[in-house]
Amino acid sequence: MDSGAVTPGNAIEHEALPQPPHEDLPKRHPLAKFLSGAAITIGVVLIKLKALLLVVFDFFRGYAVNPFEGFGLMQFSVAGGTMALSIWAMATKAPLPLVVGFVGIILVHEIGHAVAIRAKGLHAGLMVFIPFIGGAVTLKDQPRSAYDDAQIGLAGPVAGTFASLIVLQVYKWNEQPLYLAIAAAGFAVNLINLLPIGMLDGGRISAAVTKWMWVFGGGVLIYKVVKQPNPLMLIILVLAAFQVYLSIMREKDDKSFYDVTLSQRVFVAVAYFGLVIFLGHQTYMSLNRLAALSAPLVK
Repeated sequence: MDSGAVTPGNAIEHEALPQPPHEDLPKRHPLAKFLSGAAITIGVVLIKLKALLLVVFDFFRGYAVNPFEGFGLMQFSVAGGTMALSIWAMATKAPLPLVVGFVGIILVHEIGHAVAIRAKGLHAGLMVFIPFIGGAVTLKDQPRSAYDDAQIGLAGPVAGTFASLIVLQVYKWNEQPLYLAIAAAGFAVNLINLLPIGMLDGGRISAAVTKWMWVFGGGVLIYKVVKQPNPLMLIILVLAAFQVYLSIMREKDDKSFYDVTLSQRVFVAVAYFGLVIFLGHQTYMSLNRLAALSAPLVK
């Protein structure tokens, strides 16, 4: 009697179940792989770019201010009067169109300062133009930190550089040497303004990087006074020394003013030295091009 148990004598034979035929999956074309990978990469980049654009937009939105807020008849009269005086004085030494263009770049430079001042929640006092030197914007309120002060200092040369680049582009369009001369003067004055000397923009900017830069700037100034003594250089040296004295006094009264984070210090240093290198290159190229244009006239 077969009990149905599996023994070596009556092993149950099992038939293998039929398997469906194996079908190879179609291989993707290399171009399709490339396109899908590119699409994913572009999508990721666009997402990152959107985030970056939002940050940049938010940053510049803070600078969408009225730089002349709080200006009255007196402030505009001082600005207009000193501008006219500067144009008249410098026109005695240089062609009037060149002087007007140069003062126009100085105006844009000073407006850059005024925009940054207002963006920081402060108010500009007076805008004045100084013959043969440039201009200045005073503050009714003082910056809260060296980092804010550095950003205000950077805004002027950045605006002046853009103005000079626009004039340079006009020269490339019409090839009139006048515009090249104006652009060269604009690049040069903005570059000089970045020297790390007391009351210059470079002095305010370098304070957020390291005040040891003032030693370099002071050394350059003293060298110029000794080698080429003149009343103007002496006045600048005295004003620079006074500015350093005021900074020392301020640090004693408000030690937190010069508390700058590492990231802020790096940002200011990169912006400052990048601008110096760019302006140095543009000044050199513009002056060389001017010299090449005037060479046939000299012969």
